[in-house]
Amino acid sequence: MSQSVMMDRVRVEEAVTRFFHMCNSHCPGNVAPLLTADVELIDRSEVRGHEDVHTYLVWLWQRYPDLTFRVEHVLVDGHLAAAEVTAESQGERRSRCVVFQFRDGLIRRMRWY
Repeated sequence: MSQSVMMDRVRVEEAVTRFFHMCNSHCPGNVAPLLTADVELIDRSEVRGHEDVHTYLVWLWQRYPDLTFRVEHVLVDGHLAAAEVTAESQGERRSRCVVFQFRDGLIRRMRWY
């Protein structure tokens, strides 16, 4: 594997970890700089763009005020990454998988499973 590919892989993995760290801050202003302007977040519903993602995250943090994520594993393939995370809230743990698509070092799309 070339050094350039390895550096790109490390950057994507760090970006995924940083995203969840910023989510744990419960501050949309910390998450926003990590996202493209046309970001898409797909979970039970779909939200598009900074404003809608901001609204979704605020709703999520209000509904689960103690919500935190712990990154268990990250797999990287070019501009795509899959993260296995543990979400904890109200004494319950739930494993989730999130598939990320990056563009220019920013998160373009997230699909939560």
